[in-house]
Amino acid sequence: MKIVLRRFLISAQIGALVAIAPATSYAEDANIFAKAFDAAILRPLSAVRLAVGITALFPTALLFTLKLPFDRDTSVYSEAADILVVEPANYLFRRPLGEDFEGG
Repeated sequence: MKIVLRRFLISAQIGALVAIAPATSYAEDANIFAKAFDAAILRPLSAVRLAVGITALFPTALLFTLKLPFDRDTSVYSEAADILVVEPANYLFRRPLGEDFEGG
């Protein structure tokens, strides 16, 4: 009877270890997949977004300059630069690989 109980306990412990192992390796794989997706897809798209933003900044600044005598609001230049250039640049260059700004 003791041998049967001992074999059962050993089998239960081995089963518990096997059940836990895929969860930890899956978490590591998910992080690897997030980094690979970020490096292969998100970073190149962010570079395109930055290039489009830089290109769009010049006509936008020209339109704001033409509007300046009527509006007298110069803060639109910095807002446009933040939206079109600074945010995409921070997303592309300052964000850790595989993470969002919030760390998720």
